[in-house]
Amino acid sequence: MGGALAAPVWMVQDWGFLLWLNVFNPPFLLTYYRGWKGASVALAGGMAALSLVPASLVVFGLGTPPYRTLLWMVCTYVGVCVGVGLLAELLRRKLRAAEEMALTDPLTELPNRRYASIFLNSAFGVASRGEPASVVLLDLDNFKAVNDTYGHRMGDEVLRRFSAALSRATRRMDLSSRWGGEEFLAVLHRCDAAGAGIFADRVRTEFAKEELPWGRVTFSAGIAQYHAGMGTPELWVAAADRALYQAKESGRDAIRVAEALPLDESFDLEAEIQAITARREVGLRGKAPPDPEPQEDPGLPGGSEHVLVVDDDPATRRAMAGLLRKLGYRVVEAPDGPSALATLKELKRVDLVLTDLIMPGMSGFVLAERVEAEFGPHRVLYLSGRLQGELAWAGAPGTHFAYLSKPFTPVDLAGTIREILDHRLEVGPAHQP
Repeated sequence: MGGALAAPVWMVQDWGFLLWLNVFNPPFLLTYYRGWKGASVALAGGMAALSLVPASLVVFGLGTPPYRTLLWMVCTYVGVCVGVGLLAELLRRKLRAAEEMALTDPLTELPNRRYASIFLNSAFGVASRGEPASVVLLDLDNFKAVNDTYGHRMGDEVLRRFSAALSRATRRMDLSSRWGGEEFLAVLHRCDAAGAGIFADRVRTEFAKEELPWGRVTFSAGIAQYHAGMGTPELWVAAADRALYQAKESGRDAIRVAEALPLDESFDLEAEIQAITARREVGLRGKAPPDPEPQEDPGLPGGSEHVLVVDDDPATRRAMAGLLRKLGYRVVEAPDGPSALATLKELKRVDLVLTDLIMPGMSGFVLAERVEAEFGPHRVLYLSGRLQGELAWAGAPGTHFAYLSKPFTPVDLAGTIREILDHRLEVGPAHQP
C-alpha cells in the first residue's frame, strides 16, 4: 500500500493489529446495552477522543499530529460503529417483534391470554390490598353461525371490528385482551361492579358503530368484582365466566354481574390441608393405629367411589386419574366441560367431580352449576392456581365443595378427596330416586 494515504508501518505489524482491537470495545459494549443509541454514543465519544489527541500535541508542543494515522483510525472507527449499530438495531427489532408475537394476538392486535394473565395477577395483588377492581368477560353471540354462514374471513373481520371497539372503550390504565376464540377479557383497575357495567355498555355503544354487511352482531358479558376471600385470580375469572354463562342463558345480548356472596369464614384451605396431614400422621381418618407390632405406612386414604376428573391439561389429568385409580377409585376422565356433561349423561353414578377452575369454553364454576341443575346435588373439588391470598369465598356452585391450590402433593389430593366424599349429601325430593 503506497501513496500519501498509505497505512503506517505499525498498523501492518502483528502487534499493531492487537492495538487496533481496542477500537472495537466501546461500540460493541455500548451497542450491546443501548442498541443504535449506544453506537451513536460510542461514535461521538470516539470522535471527541480522536480530536483531543492532535489538539493536545499542538497545544503542548509535543510534536506534529500523525494525521495519516488519525485518518485511518477515524475511518475504521466510523465503519465499526455504523456497522455494529446497524446490526444491533436489526437484531433488536427482531427481538421486539418476537416479544410482540409472544404477547399479542396477531389477528386482533390485542394483548393475548399470556399477557392478560400477567396483568391479571398484578391487578389481583393490588385488589387484595383494598383497591376496587373488576374483570369483565365478553363473548360474541352466535359467532359460530357467522363463521358457518359467511365464512372464516368474515368471522375474522368481526373479531377485528369488535377488538377495535373494545380498545376504544378501554382506559389506558386498564387492559382488554383476547382471552380465546371469540371471548375477550377486560381487567379494570379502581372499578367496582357498577363501573364495570358502564364499561360494558360503552363497549356495546362502540361496537354498534361498526357497520357489518349482514347487520348487527351482539355480545354478552359477565362481570365479577374482586371480593376478599377469592384467594386466586383463577377464581376471580371463574366468577365472571359463571356470570357470562347466566347472561347467555338469559337470551344473549345481556350483561350479568356475579353475585357478591359473603365470606365462608368457616372455610380455611391452609388449615384444612394441615388438619388432613395431621390426621394422616396419627392414622387413617383420625383413628390412632393399633398398639400391637409396628405397622408400615398405611399409605394414602383411598376408596371405591366414582370420580370424574375434568382438566384441559392432559398430563395433569392423567397424573391425577392414575393416582386415584391406584387408591381404588373408579375414575372417568374428560378434557373439558361439555365432554364432562356428556359423560355424566352416560354414567349411572358419579360421587365427586374434580375439575380445574379455568378451562377453554366452560369454566369449573359453570360446569358445576350445569351438573347440579341437570343431575342434582354433587360434591365438587375445584383445582386453582397458586394462592395469592386467603381463600374463603362462598360463591362457588356445588352442594358440597372445596378448593385445592396448585401445586399440591398426593397427600393433599388424596386427603381432600376423602374428606369431601365422607361428607353426606342432602338430596332434595326432586332428586330422590
